[in-house]
Formats: sequence, structure tokens, C-alpha cells
Amino acid sequence: MYHRVPDPSARVIIRCYLSPQSLAHVQHAFPSPHCVGNASTWGALVSDLHHRRCDVAIVDPCAGGDHCAQGRLSALTQAMALVPSIPVIGYVSVTASAIRVVQALVHSGAPEIVIRGVDDSLDALAGAIHRALATCGWGGVVGAVEAPLQALPLPVASAIRAAFTHPEQVRSVSDLAAAARTTRRSLDRWLARAGLSPARTVLSCARVNAAVHLLAGGSVRVAEAARLVGYSSSRSLTRELSAITGRPASDVTQVSRDAFAVTVSRRLVRQRTSAPAACSSY
Repeated sequence: MYHRVPDPSARVIIRCYLSPQSLAHVQHAFPSPHCVGNASTWGALVSDLHHRRCDVAIVDPCAGGDHCAQGRLSALTQAMALVPSIPVIGYVSVTASAIRVVQALVHSGAPEIVIRGVDDSLDALAGAIHRALATCGWGGVVGAVEAPLQALPLPVASAIRAAFTHPEQVRSVSDLAAAARTTRRSLDRWLARAGLSPARTVLSCARVNAAVHLLAGGSVRVAEAARLVGYSSSRSLTRELSAITGRPASDVTQVSRDAFAVTVSRRLVRQRTSAPAACSSY
């Protein structure tokens, strides 16, 4: 399912800090033309993340010695906060120290945790990487809509973030309104007041955003991307993808992540023609 040879133009750069055995497993899950390699030091990994030299980072802070884990996590957490658009995946063994590491990684925003020897089959590991890429695609969009999000009530802003980071859990406008703890009509009013597009457009952008980041890796077919994101069919995905990007699904690898983020950001921002209706208060 995940091992079809990808389009070379869609190469994913994965920087790791792992044991040799774990690194080899990642290389088998994401074979050439993708680029998977270990950083020479933890500092080098953090620097690569900070300077955006990779698309994904996969780490085991306990690799080479548990005594280093706490200091490594501190440096990594700072880098993750500065560069939220690059996902960091934890790939750890089943040990007491690893449990504490997992808790710290999740708290810092790691979208996926993989346990060595438990849920790291080649398909499962590749799937975790794909999901992480899709989830953190939101990071490329959030900068352009940060001001409108700050103008929203916290439950509404949180619901929009959830739609982008976990689109499979927000399948309809009703789901989005429920997550925002409001009605569909009030949700649209809040969005209009903040200068954002209607809820239906926001939801379409969120779902397409995740699907595009899955497809851009070159290893996931349209039908599988539709299933992972929560579409009822591949036809629904291709129709929505064309409406948002103006391109068919077969051309998605020709769109850079940065260019796509700009496209989605523009669709999220409402073109005001008149003053929006007043919103009910929380």
C-alpha cells in the first residue's frame, strides 16, 4: 500500500536521531528517492530543524544513553515551538525512561509516537510519517491567518485548528460547530466577524490541506488519502481538491508546500463586501 515508488519531484527529507537498527527500518519504510539519514549529533538535528533543512524529524532522545534525554528534550522543545510546520515523530523503545520521553514529546506537540517492535511495521511507520506531514501542513497556513484566529473565541479557534490537524475527526460543518461549542449560524457569524471564510470553506480547506500533504509524498494514492482524511470517496476528494487548488489530483506533486499554503490561506480569508452580522456572545 505504501511502497509504490514515489515521484522523484516529491522527495521527502527525513532527518533522524536514532539507533542504527531504527534508522534502517525508517529507510526501508521510506526508500529512495526519499532522503533518510541520521544527524551526526543532537545539536546538528536541532539545527537542521531550526533552519528547516528537513521535512520531518524522527527521534529517540534516549538513543546512546538515557542520561542525555532530558537535556535533549529541552533543546528539541524550543526548536519545535519555533518551527511548528516541521513534524517531529518520536520513535522509542519500551523502557521506563522512554515513557517519560513520550510524555514530554506529546506535550511539546509531536503528532506521532511510534513504539519499536510494537507498532512499527513498514506500513504502520510509513503511515505515521504521512499523517505527521498532513497534520503539520497546518503550520504553513497558520501564519497567514494568525490575526483572524486571535480575534475568535478560544473554542472557535481551537475547533479550526482541530479541523486542520485532525481532519478525520471533523467530517462536517455540524462537527466543526459542535467542536466550537456553538451553532452553525453563530459559527459563520464569528468567522465573518474575524474576516474568515464561511465554515464550509474552512472545512474544505482543512481536508484538502491534509490530503495534499499526503499525496505530495508520492506514496499514497488518492483513494487511500481520501480514506485517511475522512472523505466518503476518492471522487469527493478530487472534486474538492480541484475547487481549492484549480488542479487535478494527478498534478498535486507539482505544487510546492509553500505555494499550496499560500493558496489555502487566500481561500480562508474572506473578501469583505459588507459589514458582517453581529455575533452572539459566549
